[in-house]
Amino acid sequence: MQNDEAIWHDIRYIHCCYMAKIETGIFCRNPYNVTGLCSRSSCPLANSRYATIRDHDGVFYLNYEKALELIDKHLLYWPEMLQHMNTCSQNKGEDNVNA
Repeated sequence: MQNDEAIWHDIRYIHCCYMAKIETGIFCRNPYNVTGLCSRSSCPLANSRYATIRDHDGVFYLNYEKALELIDKHLLYWPEMLQHMNTCSQNKGEDNVNA
């Protein structure tokens, strides 16, 4: 589990590659920061409660639960892929022994 306060301290006072300091203030170039302001409440890196709605090919992604659902859906075939890869590598090893 992330500690928002520790992350904010590190990126605000040590280093943040998204931070832009100019004469009028300190801004954020992170594409998930919708305000553009460098502040703890609008920092997508240091605020675990921060959410951004994103459009990806006409599909809008809103929340953490939906993201987990999509990840689970795409990982359904992962065990089959691992089994196939193991079978292929075992067959490759047998070919080398028989050569």
